[in-house]
Amino acid sequence: MEINIGKIKAIVDRQRNYFGLFNFIMIAYLFFDKVGWQWYYLLIIPFWFLWAYIDVTFIMPRELNYIHHKSPVMKELLRNGKTKSTNV
Repeated sequence: MEINIGKIKAIVDRQRNYFGLFNFIMIAYLFFDKVGWQWYYLLIIPFWFLWAYIDVTFIMPRELNYIHHKSPVMKELLRNGKTKSTNV
């Protein structure tokens, strides 16, 4: 798997969005702690990491593929890249 700055940025942006959800969950935890919420509900955190792995491994590549094939500019870049690699 080749990694570059754009892919790193996309991964960081997606994970930042998930951290926003995590922030909401932590605020909810503080609220429910006052009401009597139990600590073991925090077991959702490992499941969040599992979801992040599934997202980056399976969902994000398909999303990027879909977006790139909808863009005329990316279509042209992909077409030029394929013809140049076959001419070498």
